[in-house]
Amino acid sequence: MTAPRLRLGLLLAASAALVAHALVFDFVNDDAFISFRYADTLVRHGELAFNPGERVEGYTNFLWTLLIAGVLALKGEPVFWSKVLSIGLGLGSLWAIARFSADCERADDRDPRSPWDALGPWLLAAAPAYACWSTGGLETQLFTFTTTLGWTDYLRERDRGAQGWPRSGVWFALSAMSRPEGMLFFGLTGLHRLIELLFVERTLKPSRQDWIWGLGFALVFGPYYAWRFAYYGYPFPNTYYVKTGAKDFWAPGARYLWSWIKDHGLFVLVPLAIIVRRRLPGARRARLWTLLGLYTVALTLHVTRVGGDFMGLHRFFVPIMPALALLIAQALRSVADALRARGAGPARLGLAVALVAIVGAGWQIRRVDTQAMTIGSDRGVDRIGWLKQFAEQCAAIGRWVAEHTPEDTRLATTAAGTIPFYARRYTYDILLLNVDTEVVKATPAHGNRPGHTKSASMAQVLAQDIDYLIYHPTISAQRPGPRRGPRGYQWFTVQVPGMDPPWWGVLRRP
Repeated sequence: MTAPRLRLGLLLAASAALVAHALVFDFVNDDAFISFRYADTLVRHGELAFNPGERVEGYTNFLWTLLIAGVLALKGEPVFWSKVLSIGLGLGSLWAIARFSADCERADDRDPRSPWDALGPWLLAAAPAYACWSTGGLETQLFTFTTTLGWTDYLRERDRGAQGWPRSGVWFALSAMSRPEGMLFFGLTGLHRLIELLFVERTLKPSRQDWIWGLGFALVFGPYYAWRFAYYGYPFPNTYYVKTGAKDFWAPGARYLWSWIKDHGLFVLVPLAIIVRRRLPGARRARLWTLLGLYTVALTLHVTRVGGDFMGLHRFFVPIMPALALLIAQALRSVADALRARGAGPARLGLAVALVAIVGAGWQIRRVDTQAMTIGSDRGVDRIGWLKQFAEQCAAIGRWVAEHTPEDTRLATTAAGTIPFYARRYTYDILLLNVDTEVVKATPAHGNRPGHTKSASMAQVLAQDIDYLIYHPTISAQRPGPRRGPRGYQWFTVQVPGMDPPWWGVLRRP
């Protein structure tokens, strides 16, 4: 088999492996339905809001929410199509690093269709976090894809110099419209370019291409930001005000970081970096390693500082995983080149890489994937199996509410995603993500569980004229015993069709 055909076959096999690995998880979590709710309100009422008439920016994924709105407008089912879109975007990043790897080969006067280009994609396909968050219903893979196109195009533009139009600024703008951290990647890329100007080109004067690069970002992101500021009235999304004020996040953040390193075998990064350090062939490869190293250090510090996440399998680190897969693959290629120079045959090298990949993937699937799909939490971090079960339970409750309550029924819950989306009833978010920003700013923070440091008092909840006080849904295999609630509320239990376990208990006004 010729090298180009082998390369294509390996890339197609890696794509199939990613799809199969993603379907091991095959879930949508409760938080994704918050975006679905905003998209549904946009389609049905013409407002990008959680509750019609209340302009609160309780989402941070504008482009993803618009995509889901498009699905709903076309009468599509958002759970199914969010998975299709996410897996497709995950595949897009996989092929993007393969294409960039081929560019590296071409620049180094090697065959640009080398089977080695498939190694990075295979590492991604085997990575539990990357496969897991190719489902989940969130914007993770959209953000990863736009960011990956941003840094790969930026590095190509630096190679070309003054030739061509620098479109990476546009990709970074789309990245920032997918998640706020896109601004971080854009800023770090600008910092990288500034360092290059100072220490390589010995000047502080940006080139014409640099100005066009920044203008490309501003022309796309600027109008969006102006619109959202005029529409919502605050410089930052409501999530920023919900998640600020608490302290002591370093400890859970460090646990989150260590778990990511341990589960994905990222110990290899340090020895590989040391091995390759003296083998960087010129400025091009050095630029690649310094840029992606800057990304990794900055994002690691940021994620650790905010405490990581309460959802399992490290979705906040997924955006840099294509970059790390590429770096590991390029380092292994350099090691293989050194061994081949000493007489090792390419067939033996290929067999060794294949064996390492098979053993590593088997270890990951057996240990990490299986553990992730069990029901439970680890020191405040919910496993994927628990997130999947909870969303399915809440979907059944939401459908029951939609079928058995009047349209003017008002709910209050901490599970402000799946239940409100299916119920299509006014919902007061007790965790304040979708509540007036001034109320959020006036509420003190407590604890150090990411995303759960502010909550409404009972007085605040009751002031909203609530009919169903759900809080965190009470779900059990047996009829829940009676609970005492505020005056005017009675304990109500019902077997919800399609819910496992079947019993739901809630405080409601008769």
